[in-house]
Amino acid sequence: MAEQKVSYRYAKALLDTAVQHNLTEQIFEDFKNIAKIFSILPELNSLARKPIIAPQKKKKLYQEIFSYRVSELAMSFILFLVDKSRDDLILDIIKQYENLYYKLKDYLPVEIFVAIDIGENSKNKIVEKIAKNMGKKIVPKFIINPRIKGGFIVKIEDWVYDASLRNKLDALYEQLLAGGIN
Repeated sequence: MAEQKVSYRYAKALLDTAVQHNLTEQIFEDFKNIAKIFSILPELNSLARKPIIAPQKKKKLYQEIFSYRVSELAMSFILFLVDKSRDDLILDIIKQYENLYYKLKDYLPVEIFVAIDIGENSKNKIVEKIAKNMGKKIVPKFIINPRIKGGFIVKIEDWVYDASLRNKLDALYEQLLAGGIN
């Protein structure tokens, strides 16, 4: 919990700086690239979490990996985190920045679980319906989960709408067990 507060403060400070320099989108894209590289190279996570490695070595490695892929502000921020021995929070800070960025832009991140990959037309219909109901721009993330059998599940922050076939079958099964169907 304390790390989350620290990550939030760093992300907020960076967002404030990015707003002042009109770089909010650039930092958002830079952070997406950084997160992608961290997912491709899990060794980076290990490196970030090892305080025994000299900060100069970490800085050099981060510069080699990121300097040609991210803006100067993003690179300076990563090096700043190394100086503060907080590079272990990079991915947490990225997540916090993403949340703050979405709030700033009035975007609503939504996870939509489907049983199979559905077509673009169906995806667009679902997103349009959610956007209309929520009154915000939607940032959808479609996730395939064959266990739901059909239909979909929408997750917005802590709220879940379950329109999956599995949920309906489970409810029908419970009714049958309770003797509620004639």
